Amino acid sequence: MIADRFLSIFALRHHWLVPLLLLAAAFLVRLVYLNQMQSIPTFDFPVMDEKYHVELAEQINDTGYGDEPFYRAPLYPYLLAMFFRITDSSSYWSRFIQVVFGSLIPLLIYLFGLKLFDRRVAFWAATIGVLYPTFIYYDATLLITSTMVLLTSLLLWQLYRLQNSPTLSGFIVAGLLLGLAGLARPNILLLGPALFLWIWLIIKSTVGWRRALMGYVAMGLACLVVILPVTVRNYVASDDFVLIAWQGGFNFYLGNNRQASGWSATATGIDATWEGGYKEAIGFAEQNEGRTLKRSEVSDFWYDVAWNEIAADPAHFIGLTFRKLRMFINGYEIPNNQNIYLAREYAGVIRPLLFAGLVYFPFGLLAPLAIMGLVLSLGQWRRFLLIYLAMASYIISLLLFFVCARYRQPLLPFMILFGVYAVYRLASYIKQRDGKNLALFLVIFALLAVEANHNILGLSSARVKAEDHSMLGNSYLEQNKLAFAENNFREAVRADSTYADGFNNLGMIQARRGKLSQAAGYFLKALQLDPASVETAVNLATVYLEGNDFENAIRVLERARVLHPVNDYVHLKLAMTYYEAGQLDEAMTSCQQAIRLNPDNTTARDVYNQLLQAKAVDNP
Repeated sequence: MIADRFLSIFALRHHWLVPLLLLAAAFLVRLVYLNQMQSIPTFDFPVMDEKYHVELAEQINDTGYGDEPFYRAPLYPYLLAMFFRITDSSSYWSRFIQVVFGSLIPLLIYLFGLKLFDRRVAFWAATIGVLYPTFIYYDATLLITSTMVLLTSLLLWQLYRLQNSPTLSGFIVAGLLLGLAGLARPNILLLGPALFLWIWLIIKSTVGWRRALMGYVAMGLACLVVILPVTVRNYVASDDFVLIAWQGGFNFYLGNNRQASGWSATATGIDATWEGGYKEAIGFAEQNEGRTLKRSEVSDFWYDVAWNEIAADPAHFIGLTFRKLRMFINGYEIPNNQNIYLAREYAGVIRPLLFAGLVYFPFGLLAPLAIMGLVLSLGQWRRFLLIYLAMASYIISLLLFFVCARYRQPLLPFMILFGVYAVYRLASYIKQRDGKNLALFLVIFALLAVEANHNILGLSSARVKAEDHSMLGNSYLEQNKLAFAENNFREAVRADSTYADGFNNLGMIQARRGKLSQAAGYFLKALQLDPASVETAVNLATVYLEGNDFENAIRVLERARVLHPVNDYVHLKLAMTYYEAGQLDEAMTSCQQAIRLNPDNTTARDVYNQLLQAKAVDNP
C-alpha cells in the first residue's frame, strides 16, 4: 500500500519523530476528553468504586488506612492519595496526571510492534491505541485500570528485553514490576508460575539451565520484596497473615456461586451496596463459624463455601466458566463501576469511537481479529510465547472470579497488535489470490464476529438507562442539587418502572423536603420491587419514626433483620427504634447484637451506654 511505503520511508528518515507524534496525539486526545468530561456530575462527585477510592485516599492522607489488613489491593488508593497531596485534592489534576501516564500506552504498543512484528503493524496498532476509546475513558477515571495497563505493558517489555539479553539485574527489575502489578491487581501474580515455561523453553537455551533458574529465582525474590512490606503491614496492624488483600475468597464466591452471573459482583442474600456487602461478608462468616474471625479466615470461609458449591454441581461451574470466556470475547463493554457508553453523551471526542449497535464497536471487531492473529502467529510461537503466557494466565485469573470490561484492559495493547497483524495477513491472502486461506479466514472470522456481537448478558436498554440516570441522580444528591437529582430519578423510573433504586431515591428526595407521606409511598413501592433492600427498609423506618409511627417502623426493621441477620446497621437502627418506642429490653438485645457483629461500631457502643443509663433510671 502507498501509505505503508510512505510510512516506511518517513520512519527510516525520522525514526524519532513517529513515537513523538504518537505520544503527543495520545495526550491531546485524552486532554480533550478530560476537559469535555468535566460536565458530567460524577467528575467532582464520583460514585461507586471511584467514590470508594477518593474516600480511602483522603482517609490515608488524614489518619492512615486503619488497623485491619487491606480489603482490596492497596497500590491505587495510595497512588491516588499521593496525587491528592500533589494537587491539593483536585479531581481534575489527579485525573490529568493519569492522562499523562496513560498517554505512554500507545507508545509502548508501537515499541512492541517494532520488536514483535514490523514497522507497519507497529504504527497502525499504536494509532489505534491513540484513539482506542476504553483507553481514553479509563485514563481519566479514578480507578486502577489505566495504571494496571501501563504496569502490565512495562512488565512484558522488560521480559522481552531479558529474552534478548538475560541478566540478573534485568530479572530483578522484572520481579519489581511484577510485584508492583500484584499490589495493583493480585491476579497478575498467576503469571509468575507460568513464566517457568518461558524460562525452560526460551531462556535456558540462551544462558543455560543454571543461570536461567537463578534469574527466575531472583525475579521471584524481587517480586516478594515489593509485596513483603504490605504483608508485614497487614500482620502488624491486625496480627493476621494476609499477603496483599483479603477480598479474594468473597470475590471467588461472588463469581462462582450457583446464582452467579459471571460478571456482576453481587450475590443473592448479600446486601448489594459496597459497605453493606463488606459487612455482611464478615458477618455471615462469623455467624456460621460461631466466633470472631480474622480477615484471612473470612476469606477462607468464602473460598470453602464456593468450593463446596462447585463440588456439589461441577457441571454448573464448567458451564459458568465457559460463559465467562464468552463474555471476555464479547464486544459489549460490561459495566462494573458505571456504564462506559454514558460517556458518549458528555464527550464528543469519544462518540464516533465507541457505540453499541449491530456491532459492539470497537471490541466486537477487535476480539475476532485478535483471535485470528493469535492463531496465525502460532508458527512463530517462540517469538510470541511471553504474550501467550501472559494472556492465558490473565484470562484464567479472570475466569476464576468474574469478567467485566475494565478487567480485560491490560490485554488490549497485545490484542490490538495481533488484530492489526491479522488484517495484514488477510490483505496478503487477497493480494496473492490465496482463495483457500482467504475463505477459511473469512468463515472463522464471521463465526467469531457473531459470537462477539450478540447480547450475551441479556441486558435491557431500559434497565441500563435507569441505572445511568440513578447514578447521575446520586451524584447530584451528593451536591445537594435536589431538583437535578429528582429529575434524574424520575427519568430512571420512567425508563424502567420496575427499578427499585429509582423509587427509593425519589423517596429520599421527598424525605429531605419533609414530605414524609410521599416519601413513605416511594419507599413502599421500592420495597415491593426489592424486598431485600437494607437501605430502603432503613429509609422507610426513619420516615415512620419521624411521624412517631413506632409500630410500623419496628415492623419494617424486624423484617429487614430476618432478611439480613448479620447486618450490624439494621440491628443498631432497630435498637434505636425500640428505644424511641420505650422497649428498653429489646433495644438492649439489638444493640448488643450490633456490637457483636461489629465491635468497631462506636455509635452502637454509645447507644448501648445510653441504654444502660436509661435502664438505671428505670430501675434505681
